[in-house]
Amino acid sequence: MIDLQNITKTYKDISLFENINLKMTKQKTKIKGENGSGKSVLLKIIVGYSIPDKGYVFYDNKQIGKDTDFIENAGVSINAPQFIKSWSGLENLHYLRKIKNICSKEELLELVKYFDLERDIHKKYKTYSLGMKQKLRIIQALMDQPQYLILDEPFDALDRKSKQLTKDYLNEYLAKDKNRQLVYTSHNEDDDDFADEIFEIDDKQIKQFK
Repeated sequence: MIDLQNITKTYKDISLFENINLKMTKQKTKIKGENGSGKSVLLKIIVGYSIPDKGYVFYDNKQIGKDTDFIENAGVSINAPQFIKSWSGLENLHYLRKIKNICSKEELLELVKYFDLERDIHKKYKTYSLGMKQKLRIIQALMDQPQYLILDEPFDALDRKSKQLTKDYLNEYLAKDKNRQLVYTSHNEDDDDFADEIFEIDDKQIKQFK
């Protein structure tokens, strides 16, 4: 469970949240809101990339910023990850894979195959379309089999088939371990039925939508 208590945050001189209290208890939590409402900033606070002006973030009875600097055992994709443009997609993934050395080469290639990137994985990242970049983001978040998935707009730029493939994979992945949890943002209404619970940022507050 991820628990936010009295979170207040000003970002670039704009007050985004005031005294937000939020407990995410389901496996699939969606955070929705208009562009600029602070969805990505809230994910960064959950992960530990950004520090709130006031309040606390807890997960598994650990406090971010006290017991640990960042959420542990997490696959994270927020905003646009900085892949090395002159490297191929596969070279980028192998470089990231070696940091923790959890995912094998074979397991990585299985993910590449599942997300239909086999034909393009050896191309330079700088040549990738938005959809290809999105698939690479999803693979890098998943490849170490994390307990927590924190994904910013994971279905954005994907065609209908790729969206469904991604949803199917995430559903199967979460079903394998009840302790796994996905928190994602989206501004689209058409993936509301994918989430177990939905929270909406509106006027500096967050309200339960589902």
